[in-house]
Amino acid sequence: MRNTFFFCLIYMGLLIPAKAQHYTTLNLEQQLPTEDGWWRLFSDPTLDSLIRKATRNNYNLQNTLRNIDIAKKRTRVQQSAWLPELSATASYSPEKNSLGIEHINERNYTGQAQLEMNWEIDVFGSIRKNVKSQKEYYYASKENYRAALVSLTAQLASSYINLRNYQAKWQVARQNLESQKEILDLTETRFKTGLTSQLDFSQAKSLYLQTASLIPAIESTITNQINTICILTGEYNDSLRQALRTIAPLPDNQNILITGIPANLIRRRPDVKAAENTMDALSAAVGASRADWFPKFYVTGSFGYGSDKFKQFFRRENMDWQISPSMKWTFFSGRQLNETTRIAQLQLEQGINDYNNTLLTALQEVDDALYSYAKAQEQLSADRQAYEQAQETLNLALTLYKQGLSDYQNVLDSQKDVLNYQNTLVGAQATTLLYLIQLYKALGGGWEN
Repeated sequence: MRNTFFFCLIYMGLLIPAKAQHYTTLNLEQQLPTEDGWWRLFSDPTLDSLIRKATRNNYNLQNTLRNIDIAKKRTRVQQSAWLPELSATASYSPEKNSLGIEHINERNYTGQAQLEMNWEIDVFGSIRKNVKSQKEYYYASKENYRAALVSLTAQLASSYINLRNYQAKWQVARQNLESQKEILDLTETRFKTGLTSQLDFSQAKSLYLQTASLIPAIESTITNQINTICILTGEYNDSLRQALRTIAPLPDNQNILITGIPANLIRRRPDVKAAENTMDALSAAVGASRADWFPKFYVTGSFGYGSDKFKQFFRRENMDWQISPSMKWTFFSGRQLNETTRIAQLQLEQGINDYNNTLLTALQEVDDALYSYAKAQEQLSADRQAYEQAQETLNLALTLYKQGLSDYQNVLDSQKDVLNYQNTLVGAQATTLLYLIQLYKALGGGWEN
């Protein structure tokens, strides 16, 4: 069964066999930053503003942009090998001859200036393959930027959902606290008038204090989420923190129905494409190392002047020039060439394994996110019905208690159920949104662009 699964992935063009030697380079030109905009599905202007700040100011994202620049410069360094090397030398030395009396005051001024050229002709493709390898690393750095951007937006959106989740739980706690305070006052009045026992009053007060004890922990978590958002946006200031403390509802759940994910959407993930680029770069490096086994051809030349009479330096008879082809063939290097090629091959095998592992991880993440999101929607529907039923039970128990037809225990149990189910409902709403964010992240930023 496992072999059949891997064969299907290979057949779809996803997994690469370990012994594969040829690869197809995809067209990997991407716009920076990505234009997916999947977070706009939530229709939350505050979240849109936070993500705009983060994409401008986040320091980790800025470092990935610097990595693109570094990779581009390294590509240009490799491309410079196509151009000839030019070097200039010059010397000047005054001399005094005192060997003979007749020449005791004679001085010579010897000078030399020369321009040299060395140009490698890329007959067997060593330079070309090194340039191709570095270009693939450059493409991979662009995909790594896209991966960092998708990860950043997903992390920021998740932190924002968590913030609104705990703010909603804070409101739930405050609402239940007010409701419990009314019932506490009612039981206190009934206790003072002898209509109920002190036990009912004590239980009502205990529940009230338990609910009140939940609020400080929720407020602490709210502060932690705000601080996390500030770090992600790169703006740790009081104005942003105060703005985030303003309570807002959770974004609406859109109830997106997803029936299946085409395989090509998995390949568009930035980390999968970066792994593919890296594999292509390592493949080109193998070819470059093999090209070093063959002769290297050069065109060398020089042009210059030299004379011991400085005033006659630029005369035609003092000019010297040459241009000539040359060949260099290293046919024995103490196993260096063989081991270099073997290292490149081993690195390519590692790249193939990394690509396959990245692809399988992507498939797992998409499958997990799809299933979790679908089940979270079912859980949300069940929790909503449970909360509505608990609220109806509380209203009925409280009515019977006021009429003296039921004891306080039913009211107490119903209050606990309402608090628990309301918190569970809020958590389920947030969890559904978080799984949706995970799905967008697993798909590399969305599927509707």
